[in-house]
Amino acid sequence: MSKERQIKPEQHITTDKDFELAIKEETFVNVIQNGMQIRPTATISGYSPDTIRMSDGSVIHRNANSFYAV
Repeated sequence: MSKERQIKPEQHITTDKDFELAIKEETFVNVIQNGMQIRPTATISGYSPDTIRMSDGSVIHRNANSFYAV
């Protein structure tokens, strides 16, 4: 029996808990800035209050971008 995912498709990921769940569930994420996707879809590998580290190694400013589950 598989466990139901807590991060749903198209969910806006904003809180520390959201980021923790996205990392745990290896959720693919779109990074949006000013209505445009700025990075290829990837998973999140870490976060801090100011930045998000993506699985490809890029570091993205948390407050300047929006993160949505795929």
